Amino acid sequence: MNFIPSAHQAAGHDGCLTAGPVFAKLTLTQEIAFYAEATRRLSVAPDLLGSLLAHWMPTYMGSMKEGIGLVEGAFVLNPDNVSLDGTNVSTSSTSDEKLYLVLLNLYHGFSHPCILDIKLGSVLTDDTVTPEKKARLAAVSQATTSGSLAFRICGMKIFHMTPLNGPPLFPNMQETMLAEPAGKSGTYTSFDKIFGRSLTDENVAKALELFFQSLRQKKMLLTRFHQRLQLLYNCLLDTEVRIKSGSLLFIYEGDPARWTDIDETKYFETDPLVCDPLDASDGESDSGSDADTGEAPLSRLNLIDFAHAKFADGQGPDDNIIDGVENLIRIFGLLAA
Repeated sequence: MNFIPSAHQAAGHDGCLTAGPVFAKLTLTQEIAFYAEATRRLSVAPDLLGSLLAHWMPTYMGSMKEGIGLVEGAFVLNPDNVSLDGTNVSTSSTSDEKLYLVLLNLYHGFSHPCILDIKLGSVLTDDTVTPEKKARLAAVSQATTSGSLAFRICGMKIFHMTPLNGPPLFPNMQETMLAEPAGKSGTYTSFDKIFGRSLTDENVAKALELFFQSLRQKKMLLTRFHQRLQLLYNCLLDTEVRIKSGSLLFIYEGDPARWTDIDETKYFETDPLVCDPLDASDGESDSGSDADTGEAPLSRLNLIDFAHAKFADGQGPDDNIIDGVENLIRIFGLLAA
């Protein structure tokens, strides 16, 4: 299986790889254990789609370790060290070994995915980090919407055929943007973490609206994401976990061609609220391409990043992330009105 660096990423760490419908990211055993447990609970107690945490997580495919080399511009991971059943995770490693989490590639099937990464919670660390890092991230939270709204935009990547319009949301906003050609048809404009940290309670809604600006059907999309957030909120109320620095990943198709003849009735019939993780592709393709038109929904919402997450049975829901989702529901409701 040949991997190439992921072409689509709005935030997060470097080192993410894709091979068609398969996505791999550097990780630690705690994140693998969380995915494995969430998947086990899904298989033991299948329930109404959207009611279990695993319904909102990328489909878990296992882990890979060691054997990475560069061959003709593509990363090749040693198949002898690939586990696709989620059970063969070794904690032993040498300085040359790297542990990868293997997931369904959420970008697969999108022609020009538009991506929004929102970090949840006002408390961004657990007790596994150093006191210095805990103090640094506490300061970041206090100075940004993480502290006031329990969420913060970490990055956005928007595909558009015409220039993005509107006044700057704050002074020097242009310095936080990067525009790059996207083939022959348009432009990708990316907004970095400094953009998100510069937003306030007063203008963060405008930033969220900017994410949907390039699409004519933005009202339908805003309504659909508002519905998804409400469904996720109910799920989190019934789930006993503790998630620090988890994120919400919003993706929608930016290619106008895929929206041709999509009216309101057809949209809500064809774009599902939740993508069933048990219906994931079998991943036979190894071309490395993220695009495969016709495979992906028009949009999706997923909960990602569980390096500092654990199940907390008997301790109640996680108010730290629920507060952030609650505020997003309020803002998306206003934008969709």
